[in-house]
Amino acid sequence: MSLALQELLLCCRGLENEKATERKKEVDRFRRLIRSPDTVEELDRTSGCKASKGSKQLTWDAVFRFLQKFLQKETELLKSGKANVSATTQANRQKKMQEISSLMKYFIRCANQRGPKLKCAELLSHVVEVLQNQFSCGAYGEDYSSILLKDVLSVRKYWCEMSQQQWHSLLELYCGLFNRRSKSINRVQVSRILYTVVWGCCVQTEGLSHTLFNFFLKALSNTREERQLMVLENLVSAVNVFLRSEVLSAMLCVYTQMRPSSALKDELVKFFQLQICVHHPKGAKTLETGAHAEDWVRWQGQLCALYDALVSEISQIGSRGKYATGSRHIAVKENLIELTADVCHQLFSQSTHVQEVTSSVCRDTQRDSPQSCKRRRIEQPLTNWEGIRSKLQPHHNDFDIIPWLQVAAALISRYPWILPVDELVPLLGLLCQLQGEQQRRGERGPYVLRCLRELALCHATGSSNASAHTAELARLWARVWALALRGVGSAQTGTLSLELLRTIVQESLEPVDREFWKVFSGAVCKPSLVGALSLAQALLKCSVPKSVHSRDVISGVLMETGGEPPILRDSVISWLLMNEHNEETEENCRPHLIITRDFPLNLIPRILVSLTLKDSRAGLTFLMGSLKPESFSSQSSPLTEAKDTLGEVESLFLQFSFDDTPPSTKVTADGDGVYSEKPQFTVIPALRSKLDLSLLSVAEQLFNCYSPDSSNTPHECVLRCASLLTGVLAAYVCMGLLTEEEACRSPLFLKAKALVQEFSHYLSTAKSRLAENDTITSIQSDDKVSTISRILFMKTLPVRLLNDLCDISKLLLSNSSKKDHTVMENDPMDEDQVDTSRNQTDNQEEIDLFEDGDETHLSTSRPCQSNDEACDSKFSTGTKSALSEEHLSRQDLAFLSVLGFLSLCGSSELNGGFSFKPLDTQRKLLKLLDLTDFSQMLHLHMYLSLLKKLPAEVSSLDPEEFDTLLRPLADVCSLYRQDQEVCAAVLRSLLPSIRCLGRTPPVSEQDDDLAHIKGTLLTVVSGFCILGKSGKCTSAVRVALMQCLLALLEVDPRCKWATLTLRDEELPVSVVLSAHLADPHHHVCMLAALSVESLFLKNGPEGKMMLPMKNQQTAFENIYLKAQEGMSGQKSCPSEDLPDETFNRRATLLISVSMVISCSPVCEKQALFALFQSYKENSIDEQLINKWLNQKQSDSRYTLQSVPYTLLGFCSLDEFYRSSYHVLIPHLVFLNDFEEVKSIGNHLAQDWKQLLADCFPKIMVNILPHFALAGQDTHVAQQRDKAHRVYDILKDSNFLGKQQIDSLICNNLADIVVELLMTLHETAGGASADSGDLQKFTGELDPAPNPPFFSSYVVKATLDYLSKCHSANHKSLVTILSKTPMSIQRILIAICQKAAETTNAYERHRILMMYHLFVSLLLREVKDGLGGAWAFVLWDIIYTLIHHINSRSCPQDEVSSRSLSLCCELLSLVCQTAVEYCDDALESHLQVIVATLTAQVTEQSAISQQVLRLLRFLVIENLENSMLRKSIPLLEPFPDRPNFRELRAAQHALKYSSGAFSLRQEIEHFLSVTSCDSLPLAPLEGLKDLKRQLHSHKQQIGQLLKECHADPASCILVKLVLNLLQLCKIAANHPGGGDILKAVGRCLGELGPVDLSSIALHHGKDQLYARAAHMFQDVPLQWIFIILNCMDNALTHHSITVRQAAGVCLKDILATQSGLDFGEMYKSKRDPLLAYLNPFRSAKRREPIMTMEVSSESRDRLDGSDLWLVTPGGHKDWLKNLCMALLDSGGVRNEALLLTRPLCEVNTDFCQRMLPLFVHDILLGDVEGSWRQLLSTHIQSFFSQYRRPSTPTSRPTTPTSRPTTPMLSDSGNIIDVANQSQIDKTSLRSMLAVIDYLRQQSRPVAPGSNEYGTVCDSNFWLDLNYLEVAGAAQKREKEEMVRATREPVDG
Repeated sequence: MSLALQELLLCCRGLENEKATERKKEVDRFRRLIRSPDTVEELDRTSGCKASKGSKQLTWDAVFRFLQKFLQKETELLKSGKANVSATTQANRQKKMQEISSLMKYFIRCANQRGPKLKCAELLSHVVEVLQNQFSCGAYGEDYSSILLKDVLSVRKYWCEMSQQQWHSLLELYCGLFNRRSKSINRVQVSRILYTVVWGCCVQTEGLSHTLFNFFLKALSNTREERQLMVLENLVSAVNVFLRSEVLSAMLCVYTQMRPSSALKDELVKFFQLQICVHHPKGAKTLETGAHAEDWVRWQGQLCALYDALVSEISQIGSRGKYATGSRHIAVKENLIELTADVCHQLFSQSTHVQEVTSSVCRDTQRDSPQSCKRRRIEQPLTNWEGIRSKLQPHHNDFDIIPWLQVAAALISRYPWILPVDELVPLLGLLCQLQGEQQRRGERGPYVLRCLRELALCHATGSSNASAHTAELARLWARVWALALRGVGSAQTGTLSLELLRTIVQESLEPVDREFWKVFSGAVCKPSLVGALSLAQALLKCSVPKSVHSRDVISGVLMETGGEPPILRDSVISWLLMNEHNEETEENCRPHLIITRDFPLNLIPRILVSLTLKDSRAGLTFLMGSLKPESFSSQSSPLTEAKDTLGEVESLFLQFSFDDTPPSTKVTADGDGVYSEKPQFTVIPALRSKLDLSLLSVAEQLFNCYSPDSSNTPHECVLRCASLLTGVLAAYVCMGLLTEEEACRSPLFLKAKALVQEFSHYLSTAKSRLAENDTITSIQSDDKVSTISRILFMKTLPVRLLNDLCDISKLLLSNSSKKDHTVMENDPMDEDQVDTSRNQTDNQEEIDLFEDGDETHLSTSRPCQSNDEACDSKFSTGTKSALSEEHLSRQDLAFLSVLGFLSLCGSSELNGGFSFKPLDTQRKLLKLLDLTDFSQMLHLHMYLSLLKKLPAEVSSLDPEEFDTLLRPLADVCSLYRQDQEVCAAVLRSLLPSIRCLGRTPPVSEQDDDLAHIKGTLLTVVSGFCILGKSGKCTSAVRVALMQCLLALLEVDPRCKWATLTLRDEELPVSVVLSAHLADPHHHVCMLAALSVESLFLKNGPEGKMMLPMKNQQTAFENIYLKAQEGMSGQKSCPSEDLPDETFNRRATLLISVSMVISCSPVCEKQALFALFQSYKENSIDEQLINKWLNQKQSDSRYTLQSVPYTLLGFCSLDEFYRSSYHVLIPHLVFLNDFEEVKSIGNHLAQDWKQLLADCFPKIMVNILPHFALAGQDTHVAQQRDKAHRVYDILKDSNFLGKQQIDSLICNNLADIVVELLMTLHETAGGASADSGDLQKFTGELDPAPNPPFFSSYVVKATLDYLSKCHSANHKSLVTILSKTPMSIQRILIAICQKAAETTNAYERHRILMMYHLFVSLLLREVKDGLGGAWAFVLWDIIYTLIHHINSRSCPQDEVSSRSLSLCCELLSLVCQTAVEYCDDALESHLQVIVATLTAQVTEQSAISQQVLRLLRFLVIENLENSMLRKSIPLLEPFPDRPNFRELRAAQHALKYSSGAFSLRQEIEHFLSVTSCDSLPLAPLEGLKDLKRQLHSHKQQIGQLLKECHADPASCILVKLVLNLLQLCKIAANHPGGGDILKAVGRCLGELGPVDLSSIALHHGKDQLYARAAHMFQDVPLQWIFIILNCMDNALTHHSITVRQAAGVCLKDILATQSGLDFGEMYKSKRDPLLAYLNPFRSAKRREPIMTMEVSSESRDRLDGSDLWLVTPGGHKDWLKNLCMALLDSGGVRNEALLLTRPLCEVNTDFCQRMLPLFVHDILLGDVEGSWRQLLSTHIQSFFSQYRRPSTPTSRPTTPTSRPTTPMLSDSGNIIDVANQSQIDKTSLRSMLAVIDYLRQQSRPVAPGSNEYGTVCDSNFWLDLNYLEVAGAAQKREKEEMVRATREPVDG
């Protein structure tokens, strides 16, 4: 021991002397020694030495123990003194106490001056011990509280080392001191310590909630007695972490009556906001939607009181402003406005009548004296929009109106749905009035504009409900638009006016006019971010006009100047680059404005490049991608991040209380979508050249004014300019207009490279100065641009720049270390000068991550904050995170910025063509780790930054560099493992490294290195898992840990190497993740439950893919066990926590099960069973499960009828049985439980035998397969015996009886077959004798259906068994069914219906396998005719498969691919059968088959070869088939791609087998190609071929034109143009019709100008009506022909409902007498119609429909005007309702027409065909003429309504009013700005079809007469004004012609 320590030891022992004088001397000596540098140095040495633990060396802790004994001795002496002494003696005692505590304070600060040397546990234990003793607390409480606040809680190391028990002890201690109102300690200091302790409890511990709740409930209830507002401020700051509504009234009292300071008010507002958040998450207003309160009525009263207080506060702010002198800020703080909006939202739904409520302020404070509680009448004058508007009247003062403008804006912004539609017009009118007055009273202007912007967004959200006020709203928005345009030039409102204009354009509230474009083409305003965003929004919404001037102005300019007209695009580009400004000021040596401002995310390059494209709108849409203009202006701040975090917690709460509704997807009507493929763009060469020159001019100007030594031009302008140039090039590269290599050779790139080189010169010359000041902060990383722009920018970087930046980084890091090691020499007793320095750690031994944390070598931490800062700062250093940027200087931030940029460069592609080597940059960055001391905050930040950024997305780290990066990880974790925030940050920083492992290719030589890296990461994650399991990690750390586990699962879904070592066991990551479902913290449980999907799915190249079945089964078992473990763990929680904990655990279980059901078909049924089991075992509330079920109703697989009735709110057991008996009885029968069947019959009041008969098909499915199943297996034999017993019971006469069973089998054979097919379940690898057909379509993960289920072998064997039992001569089942062909149709349609009803891909695939099985059986017997149904069967199968193929999901998952393959194989089988047995069967369907299959080769590579084989079979391999040879040339040409080369050649050979075609023949061939309306994109290749033919036969077009002029009616060109326009009309309504439109445009371009007026005169007749009239003279027979043809088409409809309805109608119509007569007459026609409909024909005649009794209501309904009024977009409903009304009216008498009702109800296209027939039938039977009058009146009003001109929106008479002259877009198109017609054009077309049909029919001279009038009489079936009808028809034709020709030209 050194002499210094020996002397100190003697002194310490002297402190124990019995003599007071000796002890006093030793105290003075102690002060001198402890200040001695030699003593301090020796104590530091011995205390920091690990070996000194077992030795007897004197350490700081040993000295501290001596002092504790000294204090205890002195305290006992003081305590033993007499109580009644003189004042002098008392003063001496007080002085003595102060000296003792002062000595202790002095020593502690000496010891910890250079970093914490004293052990936390011992120091804290001593402080608590002193403060817990009443006498010592009174003696030393003030000083010891100061020690605790400044020397313990302000030291981050102590803060992290304190255990939960120590925090708890401190909390109880100071809660008691606060409540006892101890006078020995300053109450402000107690409140500050309380705040700090509460903060620590929240960050570092868990489970102290109720202690805090109880304390705050008591402390805050007595706030009226508190006189020190600072105490209340600290207390409210602390309570903001914990909430309870009982203290709200007390807080309101403080807020309203105690005149709190501004800081206290902010804390109170925060408290109120948290209260609202807790009681109303996400604005929930009722208990049913997620709101919560222990006493709802009381809480509502408190809300009213809070509302009164807020209104009073806002009024006082206005009053103070009125009488204040000088300038004063008028606006109210944002937090107060948001709170007011939240409260208003809650109260607005309440009625505004006068209420009597108990004063909430007095109710809590005077709880014990109810007589003293006042009852007052609260009137809510402002809790509705009328009240808001009363505050916004123009006559109010700005001080009164502005706060309420803020409230209105916040309310509309946060809760747009709260604004009723009826309030929209008055509020908008009022704001419009305020906007007009803003120039006279300018203070309110910005707030009016903000409010208008929010209102615009609100209007757009609810526009569908505001249709009644459309005209008035349009007028008001037009005025707002004009006034906003006027305000753009104002300095005060310019930015907000542009924001408002952008929102109006974005939401399509006003069309863009010339005045808007003038803003961006002149000197109205300068380019800004808001201006650029407004311009971008306009470009996204509409085409750019050629000019902003009218044609007259343009003509005048041309006459005066003789030059080119001004082009708007040119002007906008010049405006953006400020070309005119710089041309006028050539002597100006300043850079262009565009590079002096920050435009994020390459916004300006995107706009500039889009302006050079012909289609700017499509171009900018493509360049924006998924970005929206709002994303460019989003700014994050700590406040917004805190709000986002709180919002996330609110969403999680609502999700777990099942009150969260799924988000609605906003559908944009004008195609602002993201392009999935790269379209072709056309650039305007002149504009592109001008843009390049302008950009070079900008760069040249910068060169002229930039100098490295000058500060006139900011250095960041150089980087911005380079980024601008490379951004423009990148946009061109993205669009395919440049390659990356061409971009690197362009002048723009070379200029950008020169600029960066210039900046590099500056950097190298200023390197030394940069290390001394903060100018380095101007270097920012380029990580916000697109990938290509970033690559191009980095290609401009010279090597020297990167080297200089690396040198600067090293220099800055070294300077930071030197600065942090400076030691302060001040006297520790000088509290204003105290500072500390960090202790150097020399110990470099390996650190164990799992040590307890009390070891000396772990005590290294950053220095504690100076005491003056700790005293003055509200957040003492201990509460500051080690990651807070407050610890960093500006130079440190600059260093981190440079580090980020270097990391970006280092993580680039290794072979990216850069001048620098990314690998060298990586290594230089990793070299910085050699200089690190992780106890320094900057070094910790640096390491976390490297962890996040070096493992990049585009490239993977080499193993050596990876290992270097992770090497310090264990040290960092061990050093900071008690700092919860740092631990969480470290874990989150590991995510890029983990994901990098997933991108690293499995190279064999890297395996060992990667294994070490994986081991390092897994060790760290394992360590934190152990810490979390032992309770040493808070929930925040465990959440971050779970993110790491999810990342590990993402890269290793099957856990091949992702295994964690937890103490003595190794567990896969999947098991560890499941274990978090039983975590004690609900937040962790919630996130774990929502992450369950990752245990079942993995990310594949084509999206999510399922894990193997074994993995899924194991995952489900773990999930359910852990969730149940959590349920059982709740029993050990405190009783006060039990209700909440129970609810949380149940919610976790439900969410987990829900996630399993959603993502795992394999475990779906197990999960449902687990749900019901939990309902019983865990007593889960039915209401909670019902909420869950209501959410699952969005998935049609789960209906309320799929679970036990007690969970569904069924009124009774009877109701449940009535709903489910058809499922229950078959299972009960097989279980031989007939008593239960009888019980069900009793409940339903039905004969139980009749119930057996009703369920007979399902019962037989449970029995028959066991009869057919061969084999001696024990289980099979048992089941067979069981089935025999049940069947024998059923045959008993007391049950069904043998005779009834045979009858039921015969009558229900088709249903039994369907039910039997529904049991099919083919397992992968199943051993069956005949499973080859379906085995290849099975998958391992195919879930089993509900039992019973059997393999295809068993199903076919059962069908054979059934046929043998049914037929004595052993006919096949298909032969038996063919006796009644309708049975085959019923089976096919039933299978299709099942497939249509399911949304589960696996279930749909299983049903397709059933379809495959049954169709295969049918196809074997097609040669025998199938009872005459062969044509229908082939036809039905072909179109069913076509619909399944076309309805495939995209992208394809594994099961969908199998389904597609199955459909293709079955289609191939059908085609082979048809070619073999039915020569002409494929002729009419070949076009549909080939077009559908061709699309699959184009889009789906998985089945390409399978499809091509089928196409070769049809086109090449069967040319001997005459029907195919005839049909193949009439197909659309095959695509010109390699896959189709052979097919194209074969088709070409057949087409030109008789020689080359002339142009006429080519056109005739094009027109003869079979078209298919269901495949509107099929004609594309034909159009391309036609374009080539027109181009190569130009000389023949002239001859055809001459023929056209001679005879337009038969001109082939007229027919061609009409056909092309019809193709346009069909394609325009198809999502992918753009290619068709472009192809048509190219064909029309080859033809040249077309006289549309002459083409429009050629009105073709409806072909179906014409054929009917040609074939039959009798009108009823014509109708039947039309009906049967329409139903023939309906039978191939994609909707199963339509097909079913068509089948019902056909069966009924063909069974009528007129149907039978039609069949007899139609036999002579050479038409296959009846052959297809053969299954629906019946030999039995149907009984005629009796005369229907028509009620007067039906006739009145037809006579009502509402029936004939078409609402916009309501054509389908209108047409269906009209047809139903006509059928119900009694006017339609024809039996066949009446029988069409089922199909009319489901198919609008059929209604459109039938409507003319219904009207015709009514008029034919109209004897009295009343029907003619009724129909004439309403049809005339229909046309009058259409012809009525729509009133154009009136424009405000202001200088900014827009002219009515339409603007021209670049393509010359008129940009429509007028309102569209009020009637749907389709509805008009339908009514015109009625008139046209009637005019084609001969009109009887008199009703019922056989004599017919002239052709002129046929025009007057109805009494109409044909001038109006003709006008409507002409208008419709004109619009369609213009639209049809415009769209291809636009394309």
